Amino acid sequence: MHAFAPLETPRLHLRPLAQADVDFVFRHFSDPAVNRYLLDQAPLASREEAQGIVDFFVQPTDDTYTRWVLVSKADGQPIGTCGFHKWDQRNRRAEIGYDLAPTAWGQGYMGEALKTMLSYGFTDMVLNRVEALVYPENTASVKLLEKLNFQREGILRDYFYHEGHFYDHWLLSLLKSQGD
Repeated sequence: MHAFAPLETPRLHLRPLAQADVDFVFRHFSDPAVNRYLLDQAPLASREEAQGIVDFFVQPTDDTYTRWVLVSKADGQPIGTCGFHKWDQRNRRAEIGYDLAPTAWGQGYMGEALKTMLSYGFTDMVLNRVEALVYPENTASVKLLEKLNFQREGILRDYFYHEGHFYDHWLLSLLKSQGD
């Protein structure tokens, strides 16, 4: 199993998700604003569902997923999460996912976190390719990824089925040779 290290940015601590985060995970992923563009899973309806998410990352059956909690250095409060999904070590690629509390939107926190996370991925995890799937109406996320040199590769048509509807998603990628 790969041990995912805590990371640090000028304003954030990125620490692996822990059992103590169940209440934060429940509050965060039951918030309709956080879930607006997370169309791969319904908002959490119970603390037990939050416990299931925490257990998935704290006691993984494999090491293809990791999740860090973004903790503000200013007040010690968790403000979001980010991580790698579907790590394919043989082909040196992974997918990223991230989310941020509405109170932290527009302040550059996620860009700061992703730069550090991507550096870790390309260096420590020896990734060559990082992919992101983004709902097209999530323009802030697409803009952030493009600022980080991600390239749009195309639309994945009807990629997620959520609450009775299919949703397209952009596939964006960043190669190690294109990163900053």
